[in-house]
Amino acid sequence: MRQPSAPSNGNGAPRPRGAIRTHLGRKRVGARGRGRDDGYRPGEISRREQEDLFDRLLGRFQDFFGAAGEKTAATFDGALDRACDTLVAAGEFTSENAERLRQFLRRDLLHRDHPAMTFRTGDITTAGTVTCESCGWTIQTTRTTLLPSCPQCAETTYHKTG
Repeated sequence: MRQPSAPSNGNGAPRPRGAIRTHLGRKRVGARGRGRDDGYRPGEISRREQEDLFDRLLGRFQDFFGAAGEKTAATFDGALDRACDTLVAAGEFTSENAERLRQFLRRDLLHRDHPAMTFRTGDITTAGTVTCESCGWTIQTTRTTLLPSCPQCAETTYHKTG
């Protein structure tokens, strides 16, 4: 019968599992995966709920801006303010969430005219491709997404490429 393959410490007892030696020879303890850094904090609304709220705000904004006769910066800001106010009045948003999502939506829509704008971990963005400014890793999103830290280098700054 084969013995268990757990390594021993010389006296026949299995070696305690816990610390892992990294490629640099240092001991690493704790969870083996990357830490959770997606902007979520306990007590806040979930990531998916934030993305859904962003989509609702975007839809409401598009309704108001599409109905406007002229397409000026003032009309843009007015439609965005009206969309936020409508959703806050309906009880779908708190005023803090509305202002935060308003800033994300404004930045996301203005990015089309100013492609050098940067996005950070925790920002919400519409579907497209974002590229890490540090390592060049690309993330393709097919829907509204709360940006995580870069899975390749853990950097937190992106620019949108598509």
